[in-house]
Amino acid sequence: MEDVVSQEKLLEKYLKENKKALAVKLLFDLIATHAQANHFSNADGLREKLFEVDPLALHEIVKSAEIIEIAKIAAIDQVHRHVWSHFYDKLTKEETIAFYYGTKSVSYETEQIIFRQGEINSNLYFINAGEIKMFYHKDKHGIFLKTLSPGDIAGDDTFFTNSTCTTSIIAHSAVKLSFLEKTVLQNWRTEAPNLANKLRDYCAQREPIKDVLQKKELERRVQPRYALSGNAVIRIMDRSGIKGFKGDLSDISASGISVIMKTSAKSAELLLGCRLNIKFSRPEAIPEIKIDQNGAIVGIHSQMFNEYLINVKWDKPLDNATFERIKLMG
Repeated sequence: MEDVVSQEKLLEKYLKENKKALAVKLLFDLIATHAQANHFSNADGLREKLFEVDPLALHEIVKSAEIIEIAKIAAIDQVHRHVWSHFYDKLTKEETIAFYYGTKSVSYETEQIIFRQGEINSNLYFINAGEIKMFYHKDKHGIFLKTLSPGDIAGDDTFFTNSTCTTSIIAHSAVKLSFLEKTVLQNWRTEAPNLANKLRDYCAQREPIKDVLQKKELERRVQPRYALSGNAVIRIMDRSGIKGFKGDLSDISASGISVIMKTSAKSAELLLGCRLNIKFSRPEAIPEIKIDQNGAIVGIHSQMFNEYLINVKWDKPLDNATFERIKLMG
């Protein structure tokens, strides 16, 4: 490393003295040195600098990209790559690099909870080693669904949507996972534009959570929903106070409601998990029906024209008499 430090000091000297040719050669050598040492952030940063120093040094620019690519491919963990070979076989070299280096590694000990049903999880987990148990919680009881092992994925039901976790997963043994954060999808738009769709298609080949629940005769929506029209006044309750807006009613059940609202994509994502109060009335009913309920946002689904369908779970279910009256009115 001392030699690298001295070279970097020499590079600064060349740049100050405007010795472009010498700077380009030294930059190229430093890129190769860092790439071979698996210091990829340094190598990438120096390559960006090479562009700045001399954008016409095409040979060095292209060759340095090849050197970094070869080093990154060689440094991929082979156990991980073997476990996920079916997915990697579908990827180009550029996509392989973007996927692997977009993941992070994490380990859990036996009985550690990875995520809980009803909570927000924005990560997609890839099991490299060990086993995970999946549970569904109903009436304060945990119902075992299945065991996940190397080559299985968890969190896909929330990674590609804005909704809370349908199930809980717990480490059954010591496990090693790779995971992607949802924000990485934004980075891929430029560096690997087809990668997100390939990952989505790969996950879609897996058994959906809803099918697992159906096999166990479990339904996340334990009560039927009925179409509902009209307007509602919605107040979002968070640390900064209470924010109010109007929404269009979509459907309702005794345990929850769906409303449609206009907002930006960024704001919609921030609403997931928020608590809110919803008020609406049916003045044509005799006596008038007035609803004033608190709940939490458990799902957000994009519609057309910047509209979003917001799924809300009530803190307390509607009483049967009121709900039956609402059903009749629609």
